[in-house]
Amino acid sequence: MRTPCLAFTVLLTLAASAQTPAPPQPPATPTRASLAGAYDGGQMEVAAQLILKPDGHFQYELAYGALDETAAGTWDVKDSVVLLTTVPAAVPPRFVVVSDTPAPSGLHVKLTKPLVEGMRQRVLLLYGANPRPDQDSDEADVADDGQVPIPAGKHPTAFIPEIPVFPTLPAPIPLTAGGHRFVLRFEPNDIGKADFHPQPLTIQDGVLIMPRRDLQLLLRFKRQP
Repeated sequence: MRTPCLAFTVLLTLAASAQTPAPPQPPATPTRASLAGAYDGGQMEVAAQLILKPDGHFQYELAYGALDETAAGTWDVKDSVVLLTTVPAAVPPRFVVVSDTPAPSGLHVKLTKPLVEGMRQRVLLLYGANPRPDQDSDEADVADDGQVPIPAGKHPTAFIPEIPVFPTLPAPIPLTAGGHRFVLRFEPNDIGKADFHPQPLTIQDGVLIMPRRDLQLLLRFKRQP
């Protein structure tokens, strides 16, 4: 049997190499320069826009039903995740206790000015030594005379007046034993300003994904040409 010449062997090797596909290259790591631009997050019943500026600042707008929300601040990218931070930080709305007088029993709540004319005020009743909204709680509508219906056998240790449309929950107002008759004043402060500190957006096929659990919404920002 004749042994193939060296030149022919080399040609076969080169041909085989040419037919072997090159290994796939890993995707480029996203950087501030590659991500900067305008993004549209619009979907059914949602209008949203995000602008990532090359200098590390961002602008954000959201319209969802009756909710209008904006934010501005700084952004960065770490481990392929975009991080938005509101600057300056938003000052949350709050309810100021104008007066708290004893009542024979129960809980009565009045506002110096209704938040929405014609809409019944709702409060969140909290329980326990360290009351928190994400633990045991009950919602209750305030009657025209200010009385708050409390579930039988329960004793709330704090309550939060809810703000229509906005998902923000102000700080709880503590309750001591006995009846209370509250008069509250609402201070909106930076209501409508999203307080990102920071807000992560994952990157999937060039789309920035922002989960908004407080709104039960998933925003998908697609880069605009």
